[in-house]
Amino acid sequence: MRNRIKTITLTLALLVTLPLFCNYSPIIFDYYIHTGRMYAYSAIGKLNGNWTKHDSIVITGWCRGYDLFNCILFTSDQQHARVKAKRWRQYSNGWPKMYACQFICKITKKNITHISIVKDGAPHNSTLQVLKVTYPTRQQDKLAVCSKMAYGTEKPIKLIEWFEYNLLMGVDKFITLVQPLNRDAFKVLKYYQQKGVLEMGIFPAPLPGEAPTDNLDCKIKDRKECFTNYSYDEMKDIPWTVFRRPSPQGFHDQQVALYHCIETLQGYDFVANVDFDEFIVHSQFKQFKDYLKNNLMPRYPTAAGFTLNHSYFITDWGVSGDGFLQMSRFVKRLDPRLLNYKNIVIPSRIDDITTHNLEEKTGI
Repeated sequence: MRNRIKTITLTLALLVTLPLFCNYSPIIFDYYIHTGRMYAYSAIGKLNGNWTKHDSIVITGWCRGYDLFNCILFTSDQQHARVKAKRWRQYSNGWPKMYACQFICKITKKNITHISIVKDGAPHNSTLQVLKVTYPTRQQDKLAVCSKMAYGTEKPIKLIEWFEYNLLMGVDKFITLVQPLNRDAFKVLKYYQQKGVLEMGIFPAPLPGEAPTDNLDCKIKDRKECFTNYSYDEMKDIPWTVFRRPSPQGFHDQQVALYHCIETLQGYDFVANVDFDEFIVHSQFKQFKDYLKNNLMPRYPTAAGFTLNHSYFITDWGVSGDGFLQMSRFVKRLDPRLLNYKNIVIPSRIDDITTHNLEEKTGI
């Protein structure tokens, strides 16, 4: 059951096959897998319902078409096995070059360290690209924020305010994936990454489906050069088409980021999907992690998530408050909009999620 909570306001200034293991020594690159029809970004172990073990691995990335795939599983003692990859989720918005998609592969051993994905019928050594598998753990009583993507221009002082406000509100972990970004904003992200509260991933270059030359002059494969070459003013002159925004492909890029976030944060009690220009504000300024745990969950014990009211605070209307924070200086706002809601979800209780919607599991 979905519940819209009126006392919270979101403001914007955002076949299972038994595997037979054999000896094999792969060449390993812990980066991306690109087969032409499938571009795998991450491989994350999936916890079972009672949090006792990981019973599958979820591969998140971009797909073209509806090909069948197999997973090649590699163990720490250099054995390998092939299992069928089940197409789990595929985002269906628009007509992009490559769709956001997820595959799931069942596992029976605990020591799977790396994984590859190949077309059904292809030999296991048809690709030398192998992803490292990460295994999330249970994070009871913890709240995380998924801010899907950081790109273009972000003012450092506003980023600092956003992070510090959310830390005060009880957020324990942040995740974002980065495209080219002005260097001072990237320094802020690096600071919070070094503090241990931000997990930051780098989008591939070139972006999946694009020609190698469409790379914004970033010659290093993880695009780090982009974060040292561009100032705020220089980045403002770069057209949004570089980030595939606005376009159907851009929405699928965001969905890949969201899928990756939710799988990485699956062990958390709550995950909020908000952008860097969005703040979750309780009408009485209560810490929202405590409010979720102590007020909302006792009232709605079978909820899969909570939908937030959504208002715009318009800075062009001028300063309407006091202090030096953007939250206190700009307080005039529109009435809550009845569309484009954002959500705080309980990852273990949802079947699917998009930027503005969630699909709960049966019985929730």
